[in-house]
Amino acid sequence: MDLPVIGKSGKSFSYNSDVIVLLLFDGVLFHLQSITAYALMGKISPVTFSVASTVKHALSIWLSIIVFGNKITYASAIGTLLVIIGVLLYNKAKQYQREKIRNMTTNGINQRTEPFVAPDLKSAEG
Repeated sequence: MDLPVIGKSGKSFSYNSDVIVLLLFDGVLFHLQSITAYALMGKISPVTFSVASTVKHALSIWLSIIVFGNKITYASAIGTLLVIIGVLLYNKAKQYQREKIRNMTTNGINQRTEPFVAPDLKSAEG
């Protein structure tokens, strides 16, 4: 099944069955990626998902450099460096948050706490 198409350059080219199969395969992969992203959103925070997505984009750029031999630009190098620094800072912040929560919960369990009673009610009871 060859479909003639005229591109921007004015030259005609045709889709053969291999191209159509690859386009369908790409569509299926995109659909699976969308389903996976939707399922992940229920399990992780939106910020974590956004950080993972940013890392995915940076890896895609570097994969294109490796596979297709694209040139490394200053923008891609600086962008990748910013992504790495951002992910490290994000992981550090998440670790700090977990430690803070763990300390709050362990301190709350170990300390004997008295229920809060307003001062005027406490004197009226005794």
